[in-house]
Parts: sequence; structure tokens; C-alpha cells
Amino acid sequence: MTASLTLAAALLFLSHALPSWPGVRPALIARLGRGGFATIHSIGSLVTLALFVLAYRAADGGDVVFTPFDWAAPLVAVVMPIVFLLLVARVTTRFGSQSEPNPPRGVYRLTRAPGSLALLLWALAHLNATGDGRRVLLFGTMAAIALFALVKNEIVLRRSPGGRAFQAETSLLPLAGPQGWRGTLRGLAEMGPARLAGGLAAYGGMLMLHPLLFGVDPLYWIG
Repeated sequence: MTASLTLAAALLFLSHALPSWPGVRPALIARLGRGGFATIHSIGSLVTLALFVLAYRAADGGDVVFTPFDWAAPLVAVVMPIVFLLLVARVTTRFGSQSEPNPPRGVYRLTRAPGSLALLLWALAHLNATGDGRRVLLFGTMAAIALFALVKNEIVLRRSPGGRAFQAETSLLPLAGPQGWRGTLRGLAEMGPARLAGGLAAYGGMLMLHPLLFGVDPLYWIG
């Protein structure tokens, strides 16, 4: 593992963290306009992602940081359907704005941060199933981005009456907070079979494409 990969990982994190930090984002939007901010932010994110991919491909595996447990790979297979379901429900359920979120419905009865939680679950599950320095840095960086997003969103929600009301009605983790298990079941019902089927279909597609894209069969442990 090289210093260039570590630097690329730091730039990737900062490209997400700095522009979206409370106070920085509104100031940039006021100066650049919403369209200008979105354009520059997107370009910056894509450039840093490309730099990270190039550095990742050029780096060797690095030293072994830890040896995964035997149950680590099966755990990934269990977690990933949940990740895809959260992502599908997130992009197909309206949230509103962080100052005026919509009343919690569907996936937002399970968690008020389905996108960030999905990224965190994906990163931690894969981190737990790897051990070489290069992939530890990859998934550690993604976990850091997800954790930053969770903390930042909580701060932003707390700054408006609508956001605070949304926080009071929801929780970060399913089965927790005011919604409880009844709210979780209601949220699953509101999500509907189409989102469930979409999440499972996305998971099945990734199982087929994963060996081609990443050179690893996610179900190699089955034998």
C-alpha cells in the first residue's frame, strides 16, 4: 500500500465532508448558486473518486492488518440484501428537505437515514470480511464518509423545528425509538412488495456481476 492511496482516500473523504458541512454548504450555494454548487461538488467528487480508483489499482495489497473470522463472509451475504432494500426504498421514497422533512413513512419509519445507514452497513460488513491494508483503507474510508453523513445530518435536522420534530418521531436504527417494532412493521408494509422485489433483484444482480467487476465470488464460502 502506498502513500498515494492514503492521500487519495483523504481527498475522497474531504470532497464529501467539507462542502456539505453545516454552514459551508449554504455559504457556497449563496455564492455559486444551487446549480453551480451542484456542478462543482459533483465534479470534485468524481475527480477524487477517480484518483482513488487509480491509486487503489496501482497499490499492492499491503500488510495483513487482521485475519477475518470464518463467519465474516456469510455475514456479508446476510447484510447486503438489507443494504439494497434500504437503498431502493431511499431513492423511491420522498424525504422532503432537512428543514421540513415529510412525515415519516415507509423506510423512514425504520430509520431516518436509510442511505447513510446502508453505506455504513456495506462498508463495515466488507471491512470485517477483508484484512489486507488496501481494502481496509477502502472500506474504512467509506465507513468514515457514512458516519460523517450521519452526524452531519443529525446536526442539520436539529437546527430547524421541522427537523427536530422529525427526529422526535424517528430513530437511526430500526426497532428503536418512538416507532418501535410496531412502526417498523408498519414501515415495511408501507414500503410495499415492489420495493422489496427491487431490493432483492438488485442484490441478485450484484451476486452475478460481483465476480466480473471485482474478481471475488461473494458466495465462495458455500463450497
